[in-house]
Amino acid sequence: MARVAERTFDLFESTIRSLTVHAIAKGAVNLGQGSPDFPPPPELVAAAQRALAEGVHQYVPTWGLPSLREAVADKTERFYGYRPDPATEVTVTCGVTEAVIAALIGVVDPGDAVVVLEPAHENYHAGIVFAGARPLWVPLRPPGFEIDAGELRRAFAQSGVKAVIFNTPHNPTGRVFRREELGLIADLCHEFDVIAIADEIYEHMVFDGLEHVPIATLPGMRERTITISGLSKTYSVTGWRVGWTIAPADLTDALRKIHDFTTICAPAPLQQAAVTAVSFGPDYYDWLRTYYRERRERTIAMLRRAGFEAPSPEGAYYTLADFTALAAALGRSDDDDAFARYLIDDIGIGTVPGSSFYRSDPTLGRGRVRFAFPKRDETLDEVERRLARLPTLGASVEPPSPPRA
Repeated sequence: MARVAERTFDLFESTIRSLTVHAIAKGAVNLGQGSPDFPPPPELVAAAQRALAEGVHQYVPTWGLPSLREAVADKTERFYGYRPDPATEVTVTCGVTEAVIAALIGVVDPGDAVVVLEPAHENYHAGIVFAGARPLWVPLRPPGFEIDAGELRRAFAQSGVKAVIFNTPHNPTGRVFRREELGLIADLCHEFDVIAIADEIYEHMVFDGLEHVPIATLPGMRERTITISGLSKTYSVTGWRVGWTIAPADLTDALRKIHDFTTICAPAPLQQAAVTAVSFGPDYYDWLRTYYRERRERTIAMLRRAGFEAPSPEGAYYTLADFTALAAALGRSDDDDAFARYLIDDIGIGTVPGSSFYRSDPTLGRGRVRFAFPKRDETLDEVERRLARLPTLGASVEPPSPPRA
């Protein structure tokens, strides 16, 4: 008899975290992990300090502080025009990762199938494994990373499909799914009676006049959608681990049972501080978009000068850059894992291999690495100095066409 559960056999250490450890050990600038290297808003830090000083150290209601659930409901109404019931439809979790896993275990039975749009974050697969379900991968293929309607329909039409999970704005490609694409997903959810799990953690990082459309706002989708978001990315506090779900009462009741018996509650003082963040006015979100647009433009420009074909993302703070021409000039292969390690070991920059985001066919990520750009100017200055260690191709590399408008 095996000493460990079979469900762990298909799980491996996160590539992002293992390469982060390697990058730190080598003294590399880490553009692999999506973690800002600048402080959060001072009002948020002050709110956390007040909570600690006021003695907020013990358990709070398992579903989240009522004041935070009210604030999340208010914010949802301000931005998206509908107000979930804070008592029965909003749950505070230990970050988006726990929210994803609680949602999957809460609504999917062993043997059910889950449609996954990939490239996808590693924790989607882990959550499906924990639920005892089967993933049905629907790849978004380069260079445009658009949804193939035929492939998506074929996945939904397979037996036992209970849920679909996806992320927009999209990590790692930077795509923002259009209303028409979300409408396609919504139509299939209605036709095949499928629940949508929408990871919208990058909801406020959308550029170039594009619009983030929550699938829950489409006709008939609020009743069958679990929307997931949190503090980490928008407010630059990835280590605080405060996220939330918005879902109809029956789905909320199911995922709350998983949340209750795994984590009890998210960190109490940070929940209290989160009320301040979630209540920020529009000026903060305008600043955020401007700041990240500047990071994006600088990062894309320096990567292209160094010889990468780096598409300009429409949202989030990543670019999935093609290094095949650069690798050929260096006499190296297009093995993305090997190239990511070369960048750490020889150039001093951490990235994430593109293949780590694909499960159905890792070769779809071959020749690509993901760069994250939530960094200070000083950090990007150092990245530029280190990129100068590469023999560049300069203008001989044609910039790629942007994703479909």
